[in-house]
Amino acid sequence: MRVRRAVASALAATALGAASQALAELQESSERLAQAWRTSGALVVVDKTRFLGEGQTTAAVLPKMPAARCTTVVFLGARGLGFHVSVVDTRDEDADRKLRSEAGAVSIERCGGAPFPRAFLLSSDSGRGAVETIVARSDRALSPLRTVLPERSGGAVIPGAEPGTLPSLPPAESRAEMAEGRARRDGASIGERVTWQAGMDGSGAGHETLDAGCHRLRLIGLDSRASRGMGKSRLDLDAEMRSEADDRLLARDRSDAPDAELAVCVGEPTRVEVVFAGSLRNSPVLVAHFAWPMPAVLPTVWGSEARARMAKVLLARHVPPLQRRPFVLVQGGSGGTPVPIPIEPGACYLAIVSLVQGTARAVALRVHVGAREVSDDRGVDEGGAAVAFCAREQDRALAHVELHGAPPLGWGLAVYRLESDVWEQPR
Repeated sequence: MRVRRAVASALAATALGAASQALAELQESSERLAQAWRTSGALVVVDKTRFLGEGQTTAAVLPKMPAARCTTVVFLGARGLGFHVSVVDTRDEDADRKLRSEAGAVSIERCGGAPFPRAFLLSSDSGRGAVETIVARSDRALSPLRTVLPERSGGAVIPGAEPGTLPSLPPAESRAEMAEGRARRDGASIGERVTWQAGMDGSGAGHETLDAGCHRLRLIGLDSRASRGMGKSRLDLDAEMRSEADDRLLARDRSDAPDAELAVCVGEPTRVEVVFAGSLRNSPVLVAHFAWPMPAVLPTVWGSEARARMAKVLLARHVPPLQRRPFVLVQGGSGGTPVPIPIEPGACYLAIVSLVQGTARAVALRVHVGAREVSDDRGVDEGGAAVAFCAREQDRALAHVELHGAPPLGWGLAVYRLESDVWEQPR
C-alpha cells in the first residue's frame, strides 16, 4: 500500500510539474513578445490568462487602452493547442471568419480604418490549455509574431494564389430538399422542418423529443455570401446533441462544412438539447429531421442502450428490416470469445453483437462456416458489429467476438435466420 501511494504521489507530482513548466514557458514567450513591442515604442498590456478546455468556448474582452493608429492582438497558447478566434461584433470586417491558430497562436493587426473590436470568442479545436492575450497600441506596424518568436513560425510559409470569390451555396430550402431525398431513399421517414434562431455570436440552441429508433438532424444555415455579399467568407456550422436528462453527449459534428448533421439511435423516447455555432449572426437555422423506427425484433434483455447500438449497426450496414426474432442470444465479457452456433444447411443468417456494459475501444465479429470466414473487424463507433453468412452444406458455425476496453465490459450477441429450407425450392 505504501509503495502504491508513493508511486501515485510521484506520478501526480510529475504531471503537476509538467503543467507548471508548460505554463511558465508560455508566460515567458508572452513576456518576450511584449518586451520586444515595448522596445519599439508600443503601449503593451498582457491580459489575464484564460484556460480553454477540450471543446470549450470562452469570451475575451480586451482591456481599455489609449487610442493609436495601429492595434495588434496576439492570442498565444501552447504549440500543440489548436483553437480559433471569432469576432463578436457583427459590423466588423472579420465578423464571419474563423481565425484559426498556427503553432498555437493567432495574431491580428490593423492600422487605421474601422475601430478595432474588443470582444472575441476563443474556441478549442483540439487539446486544452492556457491562452495568453497580448494587446499593443502603436503609431506604426510592429514586428510580426514570427520575427519575435521564430519557434511559432511553423516552418516556411509560402504565399498561395488568391482563390478569388467563392460561389454561393444553394438556398437552405434546396439543401434541405436534397438531404431529405437522400434520407428517403435510405428508408427514413421525413419529419416537419423547424427553424432555430442564432444569436449575436452566431450560436443558438433547440430542443427535440426523439422516439425510440435512429435519427438524423441536419442543421442548415443561411449562406453569408449570398445574404451579405461577402464573397470570401465561408459558412461553417458546428453542432452537438446532449440528453436533457443527464447532459450526456449523444452526437457531435465539428467538420469543416456549411451544414451540420447529428446522428443518434435511442432505445426509448429521449428529450435532447442541440447547441450550434458558426451560423450567420441573428439569422434562422433550418433543421431537417429524418427518422428510422426501432426494429421490433431486437432483443430487450440487455436494455434500451444495447437495442439502440444494435439499431445503429443495422442502419450503418444497410441491413433490410428483420422479420424474425433471434434464435440465439449469447452474452460475454472482454477479450476474445468463441461462440458455436447451430445452423441449417442451405439457410442464411445475420449475427449482430453489441456492447452492453462499459466503454469499448473496439468491437469486432468474425464467423467461420467450414473453411469460409466473414468478418466485421472495425465495427460501428466502438459499439457493435454485424456479419451475414450462409450455411450451404454446413450445420454449425463458429462466431468469434472480440471486445477490448477498460473493465468492466460486456457484450450481447443475437443471431437471426434470414432464409431457410432453400434446398426444397425449385431450381
